[in-house]
Amino acid sequence: MNNEQGTMSYKDSHKYAQKGAEYEAFYQMQPWEGFLWSREQKIILKILEKYFKGRDIHLLDFACGTGRITGFLEDRVTTSTGVDVSGSMLAVAKRKLKRTEIIEADITTEDVLQGRKFNLITAFRFFVNAEPALRCAAMQALAGLLSEDGYFVFNNHQSYGSPWIKLRWLRHRQINPQGIFNVMTIGQMRELVECVGLEIVELYPAGFFHPPKIAIPRAVSSAAENICSRVKFLARFSESPVAVCCRRLALPPVGRACPRHWSVG
Repeated sequence: MNNEQGTMSYKDSHKYAQKGAEYEAFYQMQPWEGFLWSREQKIILKILEKYFKGRDIHLLDFACGTGRITGFLEDRVTTSTGVDVSGSMLAVAKRKLKRTEIIEADITTEDVLQGRKFNLITAFRFFVNAEPALRCAAMQALAGLLSEDGYFVFNNHQSYGSPWIKLRWLRHRQINPQGIFNVMTIGQMRELVECVGLEIVELYPAGFFHPPKIAIPRAVSSAAENICSRVKFLARFSESPVAVCCRRLALPPVGRACPRHWSVG
């Protein structure tokens, strides 16, 4: 999905008619994805308690897809807005969401949210999959929509710090050496937000024990999670860390460009 190699952009890959139903079915059937989602819900609640206690929350869920994050948050926030380019994904979201404003648009090219600000912006399962130019364009657009006292929360669901992701990368290299295997490191997450004047203030780890092609009982995954998440140093080894970002006190140097070559392939 890398434009620089002449293939389809990630945002275009989700626009076909069956995508929403396929996406919803996949995440309902995958035990590991279900476990990660249970972990992400706990992390989101911790973030709300720590950064938004006693505050009105105006949510923008970017690349909201079928409404997983938005649906979890819409009754916990004051206003809720979800935006995505995929009509089929949003069709699924509309059946689930009750009080969320749903917008089908590409905010990297369409100024549909002009003049609006949000103090909580979320973006899950997007940045790793997107090609580098789209990553930077999306981050630039979202930074412009974040209020001065707001927080941007995003995840990296294929963190290259995870030993299990590294094993999958090695297998990918053997099977398809010319293909693209999209990953991000923690350092690249920091670079991505810093180039638009944000900074990561906290990192919540998620997904420590995920050996390839082995079905792990949820109790085992939960035990590994409970042990490893208590040690701050181990956060870099989780598969899907969640970052909390806010505006930097000092802006990046004028002319600093976002990094563009992050895929390992």
